[in-house]
Amino acid sequence: MFQTPDDFVFDTPVLDSLTINYRIQPGDIVSFELYTNEAAIMLEVTTGTTLNTDLKKTNIQYVVDLEGMVEFPIIGNQKIGGLTLGEAKKNIEALYDFQFINPYVQLRVLNRRVLVFGNPAGMAKVLTLGSETISVIEAIANAGGIGGEALADDVRLIRYQNGVRTVYNMDLSTIEGTKYAMMSVESGDIIYLQRRKNIAQQIAADFRTYTILLSSLVVFYTLSLTITN
Repeated sequence: MFQTPDDFVFDTPVLDSLTINYRIQPGDIVSFELYTNEAAIMLEVTTGTTLNTDLKKTNIQYVVDLEGMVEFPIIGNQKIGGLTLGEAKKNIEALYDFQFINPYVQLRVLNRRVLVFGNPAGMAKVLTLGSETISVIEAIANAGGIGGEALADDVRLIRYQNGVRTVYNMDLSTIEGTKYAMMSVESGDIIYLQRRKNIAQQIAADFRTYTILLSSLVVFYTLSLTITN
């Protein structure tokens, strides 16, 4: 699975990518909440300084369209694709400022997922990232770790962004290689742990194949002799 030719050139993993903020992409599911007065009511309810504990949330979910647009109440279509959550929050608060006193916006991305093919062979796990940023090593740990059947020196990360495929190869078996383990994973990434070859099983499989082929030839030869006689 996910085999590459011997001359395949892998892309270079990005170091310290955990410092890179996630940018909203088309197809993301975004939750939106709007409060006034810089969300003071949230603090009052949390600290118990208000008798009104029935905090009304305006939680709406949107799917970012192919052009990165979302149609918000009152302010209409706004482009948030390509922005970080912080940038989008700041822009939307500014747009609501004309009608609300000190608007406070909360945005979350709900559908970010990464697929990890791990150990044992044939097993996979879908990890939900939410708005969090996690590293390759954290994703592998959440999926159950590397284990004894996988190769720590041949970890592959496959990423599709804007129709372009990027394939990274990481050696996590050495201290030097683990510097790439802190590379952040993005929504839609595939992490594949190369399976350790079992020589005994391979020999047994090859032997069965040759045995079946030899048996077929013997049957064919026997039938040929019977027909000719």
